[in-house]
Amino acid sequence: MAKQKFKFEPGSYGDVGNFMPSIACLKGSMETGWKYHFVLVKSDINYQKEQEAILHATKDLDYAFEQKQMVGSDHAVADSLKSKGYLSVENFNIVK
Repeated sequence: MAKQKFKFEPGSYGDVGNFMPSIACLKGSMETGWKYHFVLVKSDINYQKEQEAILHATKDLDYAFEQKQMVGSDHAVADSLKSKGYLSVENFNIVK
């Protein structure tokens, strides 16, 4: 049986002219498939263009994983994103 793993994807959350940086956590594996586990949104900043929100989320996620590498703990990722203002979204919607 394949071990469950997690992967993170930067993105945007919102609608036309009101995009917020977001980070989705997916749980699964190549064998079992990936399912959305949770979504984090930085709601204190909005962008007119979706790509700008995605770029912001990408930079924040890259920084969080740099912190993990420096500290040597998975908790560093969560702490970094929390310190940047990301909050979990309940009943999130994924648009592909």
